Order: sequence, then C-alpha cells, then structure tokens
Amino acid sequence: MRMRPPLALLFLASLTAHAHDLWVERDTSGLTLRYGHERSGHGGARVLEYAPEQVREALCHDSDGRPLKARVSPTWPVRLLADCAVSLFVFSTGYWSKTPQGTKNLPKTEAGTVFDSWLSIESVKRIDAWGEALTRPLTQGLELTPLENPLRLKPGDKLHLAVFQAGRPAAGVTVAYFGQPRGVTDRDGRINIALRRPGFQLIQASIETPLADGKADRRVETAALQFELPQ
Repeated sequence: MRMRPPLALLFLASLTAHAHDLWVERDTSGLTLRYGHERSGHGGARVLEYAPEQVREALCHDSDGRPLKARVSPTWPVRLLADCAVSLFVFSTGYWSKTPQGTKNLPKTEAGTVFDSWLSIESVKRIDAWGEALTRPLTQGLELTPLENPLRLKPGDKLHLAVFQAGRPAAGVTVAYFGQPRGVTDRDGRINIALRRPGFQLIQASIETPLADGKADRRVETAALQFELPQ
C-alpha cells in the first residue's frame, strides 16, 4: 500500500534524513559501489565500509539494455570490472527492529520487545551511456527510469522520468532530488525533476509495503538514479 502526500513527503524526508546513501564511482577499469553520506550532503561519515555479502546483485548492461558479463570483486568495496553503459546494484542491510533499548539490526523475532520493524532493500542505478531501450526498467524491483537521454541535459533543465515496480508504472511514489522531496508520480508513474546543479546527479524514490514473513512489519525499498552532467 503506497503512501500518498502529505504523508509520503514526510515519510521520504524522514527516511533520507537518517539513512545512508549508495552511489557508484566510475574509473577506467570499472565501477565501485560506495556507501555513506559523501554525495547527499547529510551529516555523518562520508564513506562507510560494508559487508560484500550485503550486495545482493551487481548488474552490467549495454546501451540497448542487454546484460553484459562482468567480473564482480568479492571484497569491499564491491566493484563491477567491465565497461557498463548502465550499472545497477541491489543492497540490503537486512532486518531492523525498534526496541526500548534502541534500533537493532535484527528481525523482530530476535529483538525482544519491538515497537516497529522493517526489511531494508536499496538499489542504485548509474547511467554512463544512453539508448532508447533504457526508457524501460532493467529489473523487477523499484527502479527510476529516464524517459529521455539524461546525459544531454544541463542544469536548469527538467528530467522526465518514470518510477517502476515489478515492471509496472508505480503511482503515488514520492521522488527526491539530493534527499529533498520534489513531488509524487502521477497515475502513469511519471514525474518531472528540475536538475539544479552541474556534475553528479542523485534522484531517489522510496516506498514501503506490508511484509508477511513474520520477521518484520514492512518492507522499505529505496531506489536511486545517478548520472553526471557537464561541469
């Protein structure tokens, strides 16, 4: 059950104020998944170490949306060693429970007295080259998909994008730009986001749905879209 504004705006504002961010850095040999607060400007450690097994998927695609073979490094930081037009990482810190003693990284079945619990799933997609096939989602998870070539835009332009979940447009999803909510997707899952700065771009969306696995009350899924504009 997706949340509608104004609750959706408050939910995402609270989530992005306390959560860490994922981002992907590119160099000549491949792409590196980072975790922390360096890109969003939130307080806290700029770059944090994470367990490689928290990366559930590391995907590499060409500009036609076709998957490419890529070697994935087994140690931190996780790297895709390939020339990807699009890279996508799915990451999870697992189950979390809010208790009288504080928030614990445990399912509610192991955390004692629990006020709230959730499963955290995060993903990040970076676009470095464009093709029309990339207007469609690459996965069945929550995903932000440009409806035009974002690499041709400049600061001040609006990016037209769509949010998908399970391969279908997702209505009523709040979308943020560098952690600041900018609006909610329409019935076709679409929204326009003004790009306000040069260089690295960070657009995020998040939804929560009930979870019936007995380990948490809800699933919180966050997706990020990243690309770079000319400086």
